[in-house]
Amino acid sequence: MNRTPAYVRLDRRGPVVTVTMDNPVTLNGMDDEMGPRLARTLEGLARDPEARVVILTGAGGNFSGGGNLKRAAAFLEEHPGQGAGEIFANYLQYVIRVALAITALPQPLICAVEGASSGAGLSWMAAGDLAVAAEDARLVPGFVKVGLVPGAGGTYHFAHLFGPALAAELFMLGDAMTPARAHELGLVTHLAPPGAALAKAHELAQRLAEGPAQALAATKRLLGRAVRGGLAPHLELERQGVVSAADDPEFAVRVRRFMNRHAPKEK
Repeated sequence: MNRTPAYVRLDRRGPVVTVTMDNPVTLNGMDDEMGPRLARTLEGLARDPEARVVILTGAGGNFSGGGNLKRAAAFLEEHPGQGAGEIFANYLQYVIRVALAITALPQPLICAVEGASSGAGLSWMAAGDLAVAAEDARLVPGFVKVGLVPGAGGTYHFAHLFGPALAAELFMLGDAMTPARAHELGLVTHLAPPGAALAKAHELAQRLAEGPAQALAATKRLLGRAVRGGLAPHLELERQGVVSAADDPEFAVRVRRFMNRHAPKEK
């Protein structure tokens, strides 16, 4: 039986707050239902004195598949000859708010990743402070293979994290990255056995919650200033690139091919 999605759930364990993206049918995809709820939740936690650490995770065995491509593909079918730029312009207002909220939180934020983390989901991992990934997680850039430009701060964070050459390889070829490789390169800070990413994130969160909140917030702010001083204007440049790409006929061809390849097979 299908259940009504909660979109975003909060679980408080003392000073540790777990934010769960909860729309498994879309792989917790970002759209105009998930987006505003997730953005408001993270923005609200920034003003919550009881929250010392935030964990971001996904329901249904996946972190996030990024933008809701299923809805974009349906729009293209219903509006032949028209691009999907307006759909992604709508998504991106929330994608950008979430990226900025993650980096602006005074509390440390840990991403706990099981299953798929693709597109914006992968970018949010880079925006967070720590990332725990299950050893069998699937880390997929996703953007260019469906004809889109990377968004959610992906080109900004990965160029800083990996350098331009490795970032270009990641995004332009679009191949999946193993969690072990992501750990080696610094995107993932801790690996966990399959199914144990959230438990490991809670271990780390408890350690952080016992630390000095003001000093941790100042450390996060200083690290952010060192590597994220130009994030906001860069997000706007990415937004423009994504919207333009979504209006290109190439996107319609590629997203249709992608959806057909991932459609459930009839028994």
